[in-house]
Amino acid sequence: MRKFGIMLLGLLVIASCKPKVKLPEGAPAYLKTKDLIEKVKAESLVFETLVLEGKGRYQSGNSKLSFRFEMRIAKDSLIWVDLADPFLGLKVARGLINQEEVAYYNRLERNYQKGSSSEIAQKIGFRFDFQPLMSVLSASFLDWNQNWYQDYQPGVYQLVNYPLKPEQIPPSPEVPLMTQSFSAQSYRPSAFRFQRPQEGQNLLIRLDGYQKFGEILFPAQMHFEYLDKSEIIIDLEITDLKRNESLSYPFRIPGNYEQL
Repeated sequence: MRKFGIMLLGLLVIASCKPKVKLPEGAPAYLKTKDLIEKVKAESLVFETLVLEGKGRYQSGNSKLSFRFEMRIAKDSLIWVDLADPFLGLKVARGLINQEEVAYYNRLERNYQKGSSSEIAQKIGFRFDFQPLMSVLSASFLDWNQNWYQDYQPGVYQLVNYPLKPEQIPPSPEVPLMTQSFSAQSYRPSAFRFQRPQEGQNLLIRLDGYQKFGEILFPAQMHFEYLDKSEIIIDLEITDLKRNESLSYPFRIPGNYEQL
């Protein structure tokens, strides 16, 4: 009888250790949300500065444009972007984004825009936030002081900042609904989604083709797909990456350029 009691106790212990969540078919191994966040934080890229170089394509309706780019990133501080003709290498545009301000100028059309992110968003019809953009471009976990809940999906780990159960807390109204997907093998980001349903805006970003740039594992392709009244698609192919180099961020709008 004692053996049956021990066996029954053992079964109860084992049963209590199993996840209380029914995982969909093809979902990766169960992890508590807290443990998942710790893992993706641990695998996020550690850097102070980052340089991305490569080529890109822009498409909106019948408008298509190819370009070369250099992007310089100072962690949690600023993002500097320089665009050039893909064939001749002529510099065509430059932009600077930080927590307070967005600015860019177009050398071909000799004009510029400058202002807070909300002001620029009103002009271009596209809302964005600095910290999510920083996380996307550095292929890192986005914390942003949100409540993150695990949405169990086939093939990937996924975190969302909106409630999946009645007792969970929704984000504040000014914050978009956000989804982060992570590789079940490397715990690196594979996709982000930012939605503002009340405004009809939906931005999907895919990070594909992870490969080694020196010792750094980083996506070789970034795909941005923005849906609002029209569709905008931007594809970036990263050909070179440098980390923790001493950088400058030259930016001066010529005095004879027209403000839009």
